[in-house]
Amino acid sequence: MTGNLTQTIAAWATEVAMRAAQCPSGQARAAFLAERHRELIEDARREGMAEADARLLADSCIEGAERIMNELLARGMPMPEGRA
Repeated sequence: MTGNLTQTIAAWATEVAMRAAQCPSGQARAAFLAERHRELIEDARREGMAEADARLLADSCIEGAERIMNELLARGMPMPEGRA
């Protein structure tokens, strides 16, 4: 179970990071990540997780996504067409 959960979190963080890195500005990236954080808390609460645990999970997932996103940006991740 732990391995599967770890893989799920890593896949989620990578997907979110890639999408956030495509945002046109730092402000847009921050807003995108804040929305994903809020959604993750809501989904975890809906599944029966305690508020504190849901926040801890969301904080950890977003931190992972931010690290991946920052690495992608540092490496010059190509932007999709139509984005500056």
